[in-house]
Amino acid sequence: MPFKRKLPDTATLAAHLDAGMTVDHIAETYDCRVEAVRRKLQHLGLMAVRPKGIPLDMAGKGPGPVSRSKRGVFLHPDRITFMRDTAGPEGGLEVRPMSLPRVGMFLAALTAKKIKITEVRNA
Repeated sequence: MPFKRKLPDTATLAAHLDAGMTVDHIAETYDCRVEAVRRKLQHLGLMAVRPKGIPLDMAGKGPGPVSRSKRGVFLHPDRITFMRDTAGPEGGLEVRPMSLPRVGMFLAALTAKKIKITEVRNA
């Protein structure tokens, strides 16, 4: 049984794009994967190919992943945020924020409860 192509010719795909159809809608219409339609459109020159060196936000595709250069400690009025490498849900590492409340918040809560804070000295 020979392979039967699902996507139409170049003129039909160009007409779909001119009519305002999205890649997702074209894939749904012809029962194909979105990535297959995107590759076909890029191969035919109907869709621009984003170079690998350009981040997603510069190419107009939305915000990109959190850069590893944004690591560090960020001070907020109510918390301190550390950027940490954590295990991702599908393996690999993700840069994710880990927030901890400031010590001053604990002291304010203890003072509000009228708990006396004493100084601890090493013996």
